[in-house]
Amino acid sequence: MKEEIAQVLEMLREGKITNDEAINLIDALKASGLEEANELALVGKRKRLIKINVTKESKPKVNIRVPFGLLRWGLNIAGKLGKDFIKIGGEEIPINMDELNQALNDPEFYGKIIDVYDEEEQEHVLIEVV
Repeated sequence: MKEEIAQVLEMLREGKITNDEAINLIDALKASGLEEANELALVGKRKRLIKINVTKESKPKVNIRVPFGLLRWGLNIAGKLGKDFIKIGGEEIPINMDELNQALNDPEFYGKIIDVYDEEEQEHVLIEVV
């Protein structure tokens, strides 16, 4: 936006536009810059989801999306209860809650959190941030 304002001022200096026209153009540029900033802020605040997919023998068994806010609430409760593992197929899988919270609180974080395939049971569990 600085370049555009400099161009307007240059046009004013060269006498191509009047003072009033320069003021109107600069005001319009500033307004459009605010709109762009607001759009970028909205994109940055896009609601993230946790996507959970479970398949068994290549057939979908679970396919859900959970809002991040609900996940944070659940992790907070789990932390207070001292839970530091999840059960998959009766097996307890340890989870470092501090690392998980750190990753989930990073607004730039997207991608896989858990991707486990049990060949014996032909079961696939995929949990990711989308």
